[in-house]
Amino acid sequence: MSIGDALTITVLGMAVVFSGLLLTALLIVALSRVQRLLEAPTHAERPATRQASTPPSGPEPTPEVLTVITTVLEIERRLNRLGAARREVDHG
Repeated sequence: MSIGDALTITVLGMAVVFSGLLLTALLIVALSRVQRLLEAPTHAERPATRQASTPPSGPEPTPEVLTVITTVLEIERRLNRLGAARREVDHG
């Protein structure tokens, strides 16, 4: 096989691979657009005006519940800070 034949085969192989990659990328883009079109609400289903969403109303939490939530969040914050410090010691 001559050098010219080897280069021709190489160039054709690369062209096939990159055209396959390009077609795959185009297929992904096309499918995402089709999905968006299928999921988009029709004009009749869209609300005429946007209303501000209100938070769900319910009973106010008791002070005990708020204390428990605050305590759990503080423990998580301290543990995450401790974990970050341990990672720095291990890597540093």
